[in-house]
Amino acid sequence: MATMREIKGRIRSVTTTQKTTKAMNLVSSSKLARAKAKLIKSTPFFNQMRRVIGNIITTNEDFDHRYFEKREAKKSLIIVIANDRGLCGGYNNNICKLGAELGDSLMARGKQISYFCIGNKARDYFRRRGSDILNWQNGISENPFYEDAQEITGKILPLYLAGTVDEVHICYTEFVSAITYTPQSVKILPLYEADFYDAAQEGANLIKFEPSSYEVLDYVAPKLLAAITLEALSTSAAAGQAATMTAMDSATENAGNIIDNLNLVYNRARQAAITQEISEIVGGANALK
Repeated sequence: MATMREIKGRIRSVTTTQKTTKAMNLVSSSKLARAKAKLIKSTPFFNQMRRVIGNIITTNEDFDHRYFEKREAKKSLIIVIANDRGLCGGYNNNICKLGAELGDSLMARGKQISYFCIGNKARDYFRRRGSDILNWQNGISENPFYEDAQEITGKILPLYLAGTVDEVHICYTEFVSAITYTPQSVKILPLYEADFYDAAQEGANLIKFEPSSYEVLDYVAPKLLAAITLEALSTSAAAGQAATMTAMDSATENAGNIIDNLNLVYNRARQAAITQEISEIVGGANALK
């Protein structure tokens, strides 16, 4: 049985851990508020890009563009967005598992799979699996900016246009609320015309694009892909902070329960020591009679 000194040492150690987890919970709560605000701000830009492309598609009867090109998909690239750090419950494992399952499903259909990992945890996960990691990037998962999304799409688009990859999927975690976040996957290349019909403005056929609708789309489509990537990064960042906040809240509560149990054990040991000491005094007194 542990001594009172050892129990007291454990209580101090768990108390220190509890203070740390509580501080991390407060930090994650603050970061979550900023991530949610950034996510809200990114939505109008994304919707405007979809509207422009919808207008171009509806005003061209014989629509044809390289970003909408239908090709036989033999090589697939999967972007997986995870955190750089842990301490966020099952957040990283869930999204990496989704990316792995998607890769296995595509591979079963005879496609070659490679990964673009966002965050150290995604890179480490697929490195352990022996997967083909085409590229990886860290330092942006908690606080992404549009420039980060542009950098990612700037690395992917040349591969797609050159035929190095035929399709691109992105796996991210959708933020629903502070306690609800769901791993999702979506194909972002090639683009599909049907996905933009609902975004077209009424009377789009009256709009004239200069110098041509094809060149406008050539300019807008990469920005749309960057906006899609930014939204995936932003919602993943919010979900990651929510997961960290929940995990640290649970850890703080568990630490409190452990401290209560240790205090109970300490008090029992202390009472037993007092009882033993009293018994020894009484026994000694009786022996002197």
